[in-house]
This record gives sequence, C-alpha cells and structure tokens, in this order.
Amino acid sequence: MHNTVFLLYGGVSSEHDVSVLSARSVVENIYYEYHDLVPVYITKQGRFLSGASLTAPLPDSTSLYLEEGSTPQWRQAKTSVGVPLDWRRLQADNVIVFPMLHGTNGEDGTIQGWLETVGVPYVGNGVRASASAMDKIISKQIFADADLPQVPYEWIDDTAWKMQAARTDFLNRVKGGLLYPLYVKPANAGSSIGITRVTEDAKLADAIDFAFHYDDRILVEQGVPNAREIELALLGNRDDLNMSVPGEIGKTRSFYDFNAKFVEGQTKLIIPAKLPEETTSQLEKIAQTAFMELSAAGLCRIDFFVSDGGDVYINEVQTMPGFTQYSMYPYLWQHTGINYGDLLEELMTLGQKQFDHRRNIEKNY
Repeated sequence: MHNTVFLLYGGVSSEHDVSVLSARSVVENIYYEYHDLVPVYITKQGRFLSGASLTAPLPDSTSLYLEEGSTPQWRQAKTSVGVPLDWRRLQADNVIVFPMLHGTNGEDGTIQGWLETVGVPYVGNGVRASASAMDKIISKQIFADADLPQVPYEWIDDTAWKMQAARTDFLNRVKGGLLYPLYVKPANAGSSIGITRVTEDAKLADAIDFAFHYDDRILVEQGVPNAREIELALLGNRDDLNMSVPGEIGKTRSFYDFNAKFVEGQTKLIIPAKLPEETTSQLEKIAQTAFMELSAAGLCRIDFFVSDGGDVYINEVQTMPGFTQYSMYPYLWQHTGINYGDLLEELMTLGQKQFDHRRNIEKNY
C-alpha cells in the first residue's frame, strides 16, 4: 500500500546537524515506489517546517535546511522553502512518522509523547524507553538493577556542583574511587557531544564545567584501559528481536569523538568484529536483557567495552542511532544481510505493529 512518511529531522538539540545528515541518507534510500516522503525540518528555534512532498531523491545540491515561505519548494540553493506543519496532516490514513531526531527534544521521549497524544504511528522506541536510555544516569541504574556489568561511575547535578562542599566531596569521590583515564559526560546527550577524556586531576573540574554546558546533570566514568569498543544493532519488537553481527570501532585515536564520527569519516569500522564465540554470546545476552529492561521497541544500538582480559561492560543504548553515511547502525545491518532501503521498510513495519499493539491495549480501557 502506498503511504505517506513524515520524516522529522533537525530539532532543538546539540545534535541538530547530525540529525540532518541522517535524514539526508533516508531521503536518498527510501523506496519511493511505496511511499511519498514529506520532510519536516525542525529549526533550532523549534519551528516545524514542512517541505514539498518527495517522490524521488533530491539532487545532491539541494539542502534539507528549510527556510519559511509561502509555498514549499526545492531549489538549487543553500536553503529550500517550507511552510509551518499542520499537524492534522499526520492524522490522515496511511501515514507514519519517522522521527529521525538525535539527542534532547527528539530522542528523549518528548517527540514520542507528542506523537502518542496526536495518535500517529511512528518508527522506533516509545516514551519510556526513549527517556530512560537517553538519560545515562537512569539507564545505568536500570542496568544495575538487572545485574548488567558496567564501569564504575559517579554523578552530580549542577545545583550541587555550585555548592563548594558538595563540589569538593564529589571531586574527592571521583579522585579517590575512580581510575584514570576518566570520561566526563552530560547525562543527556549523544554523538560524543560535551564529552571530555581526562587523564589528570588538574583537568577534571574544567571537563565537568564543559559538560554542564549541555545538561544539568553529568557523570564521570572510569575508562577501561585498551578497551575494544564493540557495538550491536538490534531490530525488532519484544516478541521478535533480531541482532546484527558485532562491529568494532578501530582505534585510530584515544577517543572516538564527534569529528571522527560525523565529519572526517575516517573512523575504521571492523565488521564483523573478531571476537571469541563466548564473548559474542555474552554481548547478545546482555543486549537482549537491556532491550527488555528498557521496554525498547523497533531499534536500538547497544555499545560495549571489552577489556584485554575479555571482560564485557555495557556502555550506552542509543534508541535512535545515527543513520548517516558513516554510521555504525546501518553498516551493521548491511553486513548482516539487510540493505539500507530494506532496513527502513522493516523499521516502518515494526512501528506500525507497535502502534496497533498499543491501540489494542487501549480498547480495554
């Protein structure tokens, strides 16, 4: 059945530009013989601008950064024209929303809550899983309750950090209880934005101040020396969950930062990762448990550390991982046997199934 896909991208987030890159790949790979695609650009100020409907990929020179105008159109210029989105268009028959949004105000359950309220099927995780996985402190507490292995960490909020006694106590806990290198992270951010690798006491406070530019809670994690960074892609709902082959981020630098991920495109991705069979089995077991504990649906990418001695630690769960040309999630599925276009089709099918499942539950109210 031919349907309409509303692709949401951009957003009020530090990952705005990453989202646009992911959306670009969707525009280039979706099967237009089955779908009309309506790009909806969310500006950094929170305006929803709907572009002209697409029935074929855009020319390479056409931008997905829309400016507001009276008539939506694509043009050979830096920006194209969009009009304010009439959300009632989402409630038409044969519509599904693809929220290709990363970070806060998109991957954290906020947009999912709005879509639930409007009553529209959408791709990916719901409110609970999105919010829980996005907040690294909450997800770590969930993983701890499930006895999943994690690296030691400490966390603090900005109110406590401004109080000298609490600040001193936190720094003492970190310096006395965690081993360098340390990674200082905003609790709610992704794409390595706001993260600093710290190797000495003198740099710790500055790294924490930097992380507070991106969130009001931060955490400091103990690093795993010479750790291998392994990732698994998950696809499916709770009753039919599939896992990709594992992938490894090759060590070209000490820290897999934003530039390495999205700008330079020089990160070495090793797929499949060369791991003992028992290690792969352990990764898959932990991934399945994390997926279930978070009440995830549709997709996620789960990131791990594997030590020299073979110890496995769960790091993070991304409920809407990057879909750019350099992103691990579509690469993993490509190497597992699902190309980009088929992956998008499966994600939309799963989103519709999850919507129908929720609707059946609501009938019992």
